[in-house]
Amino acid sequence: MIKRILVPTNGGEAAARGVSYAVALAARFKAHVIGLSVVDVRLLENPFVRDIATGTGTPPFLNYPDGIADVLEGRGHAALAALQAECAGAGVSCEGSVAAGVVPLVIVEQAELTDLIVMGRVTHHRERMEEFVGSTTESVARHASVPVLVTGAPGPGGGACLAAYDGSAHARNALRSAAEVAVEWGMPLRLLVVSDEPQPLLDEARGYLQSHDLPVEYETRTGKPGEQIAACAADCGATLIVMGAFGHMKLRELVVGSTTAQTLHRAPCPVLLIR
Repeated sequence: MIKRILVPTNGGEAAARGVSYAVALAARFKAHVIGLSVVDVRLLENPFVRDIATGTGTPPFLNYPDGIADVLEGRGHAALAALQAECAGAGVSCEGSVAAGVVPLVIVEQAELTDLIVMGRVTHHRERMEEFVGSTTESVARHASVPVLVTGAPGPGGGACLAAYDGSAHARNALRSAAEVAVEWGMPLRLLVVSDEPQPLLDEARGYLQSHDLPVEYETRTGKPGEQIAACAADCGATLIVMGAFGHMKLRELVVGSTTAQTLHRAPCPVLLIR
């Protein structure tokens, strides 16, 4: 059950979509929204940032870390004010804070006593998936103890919930979450297995889902899992993908899981990542 939603915001376009989704979700479930704006200390400690003003003739205050911190903190407060205004318009309770630190680490720490993190992303597809590697979103998804919803849409849709299943530990957790989401959010559920030998995985997933009182459609595909998950979501009009954040290979936890990266790169709808 979702009662506390953390939404990081910096006032940017992508963050604004995350805010709108979080507020819409909170209004639906009478949840409390926690806004967080993080002043990235890596910017303040970067010698390039400190020296650039001298070389370019920009305003003198940019030469001083305190000045930069004031500007960034001011932007954070402005972003939180926009969040509070949106929450007030939707009748949603909220609180907000500005913190300083390494952005993904602060988000993960602040999320420990919440039920969900909602993060906005750009809506156009990048040409290189490498942009996800090392990103704030990827880092949060790898380390957060709660589910992470990555959205390019401003609010929940009324289509199907697509659950991707590969038999991994994270995928099993995601399968449980997908069943709960389908019931609580009132969404039809579609279960997808991408494998050259899908039957054992399909039987495993069906064995779990048949005990739940919800209609499920099952589908199997072959090919690259990330590509097929995104394609299936587009084909069936899914408005949410639920999947494990990582697959079987331990090495993938050192970087972003390849299936996760491909799905985020191509997904036509929000993706809920479960660890």
